[in-house]
Amino acid sequence: MYPDNWELTGPVDDGDSEGYVVESPTGMFFSLNRFGGRNDYENILKQACLAMDAEYDEVESEVYAADGAFPEEVGVEMQFYCKSLVITSRLLAMQYQDDVLLVQMQAENRDFDQNELVFAAMLKTVRDGLA
Repeated sequence: MYPDNWELTGPVDDGDSEGYVVESPTGMFFSLNRFGGRNDYENILKQACLAMDAEYDEVESEVYAADGAFPEEVGVEMQFYCKSLVITSRLLAMQYQDDVLLVQMQAENRDFDQNELVFAAMLKTVRDGLA
């Protein structure tokens, strides 16, 4: 479930994962990628963080624990500058059966704060669908 004015893209298959992205008209997005046949959710999160560090300068990150997290779930919240804007990006990796799921929620800092409940609802929809 996502807001009516957001646009769904996918599935996108990059050979390593299959995913979907839901994007708002203002550029906020929620992405979900499934890494089939993998059980290294912590490593996948680490690789995603390294990719963000390589893409953006001065990335600040801290461990993030989401409400309702799966027992095998890890998260990181990152902040960085992009085109003079402060961006917040939250990454969550979770083990689900024989797959790893990677969720990314990202927006300009003020938009992220104002829409945190929207992101939380979309994440809850994902988790409820897996339960």
